[in-house]
Amino acid sequence: MTQDYGPGAPVSVPREMNGLAIASFVLAIVGFCSPLGVLALILGYVAKSQIKSRNNSGSGLATAAIVLGWITLLALAAFVIALVLGGWDTWMDRWDEYKRDNGY
Repeated sequence: MTQDYGPGAPVSVPREMNGLAIASFVLAIVGFCSPLGVLALILGYVAKSQIKSRNNSGSGLATAAIVLGWITLLALAAFVIALVLGGWDTWMDRWDEYKRDNGY
């Protein structure tokens, strides 16, 4: 005698991690305050779009890459503004002085 228990509980399949979100996060960490951080910003936005359309996971990684990318972009902009306002010659004079004082 067999007993019928009816249909079982629905099984949820884990969502696939978005590879672009991982790549953008790695680039954001490695390229923090370098031009690679700007690439991480772009890839982060593309990953967020893919995650939304494909129902992938990795939204947090993409968001972190976007935040770090914006921080990098702001830091690079501040550096360029400081070079323009302070003058490239002043920067190079200080760099030469630093190398001379520290034995480089």
